Amino acid sequence: MSYGPGPGATLRVGYIVKMFPRLSETFVLNEVLELERRGVELTIFSLKKPDEGRFHPQVSRLRAPVVYLEDAASKKGLAALAGSWPAIRPHRDRAWATLDRAFSQPDGQALELLLASAVVAGTAADRGLHHLHAHFASWPATVAYFASRLSGLGFSFTAHAKDIYLNTVDGVFLGEKLAAARFVVTVCEFNRRHLLSRFRGVSREAIRVVHNGIDLDLFAFEAETREKDLILSIGRLVPKKGFDVLLGACAILRSRRVPFRCAIVGEGPERAPLENRLRELGLADSVKLLGARTQAEVLAGLQRAAVLALACVEDADGNRDALPTVLLEAMGTGCPVVSTTLTGIPEIVDSRRDGLLVPPGNPAALAEALTSVLSSPALAAELARRGRHKAEERFDLRKSAESLEEFFRVAAARPAGVDRMQAVASP
Repeated sequence: MSYGPGPGATLRVGYIVKMFPRLSETFVLNEVLELERRGVELTIFSLKKPDEGRFHPQVSRLRAPVVYLEDAASKKGLAALAGSWPAIRPHRDRAWATLDRAFSQPDGQALELLLASAVVAGTAADRGLHHLHAHFASWPATVAYFASRLSGLGFSFTAHAKDIYLNTVDGVFLGEKLAAARFVVTVCEFNRRHLLSRFRGVSREAIRVVHNGIDLDLFAFEAETREKDLILSIGRLVPKKGFDVLLGACAILRSRRVPFRCAIVGEGPERAPLENRLRELGLADSVKLLGARTQAEVLAGLQRAAVLALACVEDADGNRDALPTVLLEAMGTGCPVVSTTLTGIPEIVDSRRDGLLVPPGNPAALAEALTSVLSSPALAAELARRGRHKAEERFDLRKSAESLEEFFRVAAARPAGVDRMQAVASP
């Protein structure tokens, strides 16, 4: 078998995700579009079909085919394995071992993931893919791992937050995927330190930090159209986003007669509790839950808002944000940001230089920071200017995609089974 594209040839990479496209994962869409702009040929494997009914307009620019594994695996059953057998046969010893590994997983989805992996392996052979990459260390990385075992292709994955911090994450199996991957990307240095401390034998070089990047042309600096009392917050309505903390801060602002309006963009399981909390606090006239919005609508909101508030906290199950993309998008547009000191957020924001950070779970501190921005146009303007500079310097999508492409090319050029990492979960 030959590995990697020859000199001057097109690099072909399979991207494995849980659901594509997805409103809350613009970072995946933007990444694949930029890789395509750079000439990388992609095939996207989506474990599930989208169920949100709305799509970002940029989806229309996508050239990559999308293979929905949910359909392929459920309709074909074990025939999916048989249909991909020509690609799997040269690696049949590892295939049987992978089948045994799948059945030994406590996750009831293991067989379905294995069948999906067989589809990936067969499609990868048909399309001449050189490498597989997954977003999230959970199911997508498992499919990439199994497909690598079935096909002989190398794989890598990007670790984000929930996929490594949840208390229910299987540390042994995550360590196994870390050990088998050609390399692992994660979105902040905090995450890398966490993985290095939890898994013995992993070198710093094996885990590469690539910050989520933003399209700086799209998220252009805008300072003239801001609504001076508008607080904007954006994210899925889940506990780790700290929207209940934000509501507490809004109640404090109202008690202090600070003029404000607050708009929360996003959808999720916490909508009903948040609506109840709004009524309890008497904030229904001041705070609006706007539901999910497209990236174009988010951009328009960021260009109007006086401040973006993101009150991130750690949930009881260990879930937390690592490097929220919306903070980068806000800084790109010149929208001052107020957030918390959780995880990788201080890698985005230098407090009191290009944004303000407060302790997580502290409504009073959040209210103070919001008051500072809303009441001081000079401070807001300085935070906006420096935030844009930080975005240009460190969070340019073109730079992050260039790094990824180089990692893919180096990984694709290596034969299977060499330079494996060794990862053992710490007790």
